[in-house]
Amino acid sequence: MKDQKTQMKIMLAWTLAWVVSLGILTANNKLAAENSLWDNIIYTIIGLIINLAIGIGMIIANKNLFKTYDELQKRIQFEAMAITLGLTVVVGLAYEVSFDFGIIGKEPEFEYLMMFISLSYIVANIVNSRRFR
Repeated sequence: MKDQKTQMKIMLAWTLAWVVSLGILTANNKLAAENSLWDNIIYTIIGLIINLAIGIGMIIANKNLFKTYDELQKRIQFEAMAITLGLTVVVGLAYEVSFDFGIIGKEPEFEYLMMFISLSYIVANIVNSRRFR
């Protein structure tokens, strides 16, 4: 259990680092007109590489956290991931097609899909945790 708490803290640190690096990268990119630092494509590429490296660290930390789970925890997580993947494909494609056919007037935004993925994963984890009690 102590190893699991340690791995959870490591996972949290990598996730926070990735979110912060992505925020800095995208915020500065949107402000590029006022910030001459991001006008240079080399700095943007370096920022992207750093963000990707931190993201890979986050994935490895997640894999290491999974190694500490017992069989029930793994089943809960894998089922939540399967539900999330299925919902994301079905809802994401419906979202895109609804724009193509003119049902919604605004082009689909990736941010909304990411929010949907996060909420789906959280809800699936809660439902699975209660189901397997």
